[in-house]
Amino acid sequence: MIYSFSRLSLYLQCPLRFYWKYIEKRSEPITEPLALGKAVHHSLEMIIKNGLSIDEAVYEGWINTDFFPLKRSDMEWLIRNARASQGMGRVEEYFKLPLSTSPFSPNIQGYIDLHNHSWLLDWKTNRKTYGIKDTMQVLLYAWALMQKFGVSEVKGTLYFLRYKLPVSAIFDNHQAEIARLWAYDTAMEIDEKRFLINDSQIKVDHLFPPKPSSLCKHCPWALECYQKKNNQRERSLWQLA
Repeated sequence: MIYSFSRLSLYLQCPLRFYWKYIEKRSEPITEPLALGKAVHHSLEMIIKNGLSIDEAVYEGWINTDFFPLKRSDMEWLIRNARASQGMGRVEEYFKLPLSTSPFSPNIQGYIDLHNHSWLLDWKTNRKTYGIKDTMQVLLYAWALMQKFGVSEVKGTLYFLRYKLPVSAIFDNHQAEIARLWAYDTAMEIDEKRFLINDSQIKVDHLFPPKPSSLCKHCPWALECYQKKNNQRERSLWQLA
């Protein structure tokens, strides 16, 4: 399995949801926030790469969501807030890197919204803002730029489009190493559990247990998880009776 920041984060948020999505390969229905983020990111890519107008970019972004019913005004507003222009940097650049020097190392991949070797920017369509060091995403992407281009410092920025709010920090090699170790340790833990799945004596729920939290309201399988937990509780009560 090739890992990404979102995969590693989902595993830490709820191992069972990670298992259902990435190991069982269940498909998740697209939601309006996800569709909006996808559309806006693609629109900005088209402006920066190809010099499209706002109107053209909105349409291209909408096409990229398979015409999900989004409000044009919302898309246009967020795109304008980015103040994107053609050639302002390298946009939606893909990376895939090993997380250690071992030939058996897990790999991590990702797309960097916008960068120019020594700086990177990640656009957010979220309603909720947060600190740049509250997650490992920007720091992990900074590590990737250091690996690819040999720079020793990277300025990372989260840009919350709804509020025209940039949140920035400068990261060095030492800080980037923290992100690499986080990703490596998490990926290795998952790999070990994936290997143990083949052991019929170990139940999947023990390897990838549910982790109830406020994030459950965004999970498409929350009801199934709740019902499963209730069934297990009932079986335990019958065994005690």
